Amino acid sequence: MNKAQSQNRLAEIQEIELIKKSQVLNFLPEMQCSDNNNLDPDCYDLIKIQKFKDYAVTDTEYYHSMLGYIRIEIEQFDPSPDVTTPPEKWEVYDFKPEKEAGEKAIQFPVLLRDVVDNSDYFGIIYLKIYK
Repeated sequence: MNKAQSQNRLAEIQEIELIKKSQVLNFLPEMQCSDNNNLDPDCYDLIKIQKFKDYAVTDTEYYHSMLGYIRIEIEQFDPSPDVTTPPEKWEVYDFKPEKEAGEKAIQFPVLLRDVVDNSDYFGIIYLKIYK
């Protein structure tokens, strides 16, 4: 295997790792919307997101073993033309390695639900995976 092939293979492995990390969010019921214990993998509950931030800080070993070196941010957009305030953004989780060697980023759209106001919003999850 020559150097170019080796670098291509390494890039491919890093992309697969990025996809795996993005998929792990689908298995975090701590943040997902639920209806009669049925989880919706494309919907995130705003109250659960706030609570998850607390859990992630107190149980760092568990979440680090599952998520690794990753940063999760969620941004909420209100589609109403009457809204003039900037979108809300939360840093949900951030576990950086002691020595960073770069990062990969991915973003994907989600539904954000406010169960208190019975409102749905457009959201984007930003994942930054540290190398």
